[in-house]
Amino acid sequence: MINSKFTISRLETALRSHSGAQYQNRGSSGAAPAKAPAPAAVAVLFNIKNAEPCVLMIKRASTLSHHSGEWAFPGGMIEESDDSPMYAALRETNEELGVGEEDIDLWCGMAPVDTSTGFEVWPYAGRIRDHATLTLQESEVAEVVNVPVSVFVDDASKRTITLIRNGGTRTMTAFAYGDRIIWGASARIIANTIDIVKNVA
Repeated sequence: MINSKFTISRLETALRSHSGAQYQNRGSSGAAPAKAPAPAAVAVLFNIKNAEPCVLMIKRASTLSHHSGEWAFPGGMIEESDDSPMYAALRETNEELGVGEEDIDLWCGMAPVDTSTGFEVWPYAGRIRDHATLTLQESEVAEVVNVPVSVFVDDASKRTITLIRNGGTRTMTAFAYGDRIIWGASARIIANTIDIVKNVA
């Protein structure tokens, strides 16, 4: 059974109290000078499935040019027309999953995570309505799964993987859920999210 600290109510309370107000409206990417890394935003959306707190994740389509076939959170590049990273996260979630703002309650913004592929990802945590209807954009999303929060809390789910890229070697923590491996920026984002909840008294 999942630790009582990680009920959906405790997740919401802890994340709403997170001092992440500075991440809510950073300003549109168009207002900032062009520079690397490229800005992106994602939505870390919790819900209840089979009486257990879960987080919604997508498997990115194999035809995508970046992070194809990887497990990730709904989201994407911040466009010049976006009012803020938060708006971009909601817009991309709607485009990828057909879920509108009325079915999402955002709780907080969190510190950005850099990827080894040149992106700066701004995560926003919240809750998606448990019975929201999903309409997948097949050109971007191959599969959707609700991963139990316990997967990211239980040490038995942790894995260590080694990435060799551009002549360098990196060792990182990943999470296993069945035959799915969640690694890279997505693993760091959910680990950071869980740490926020752990650190709330």
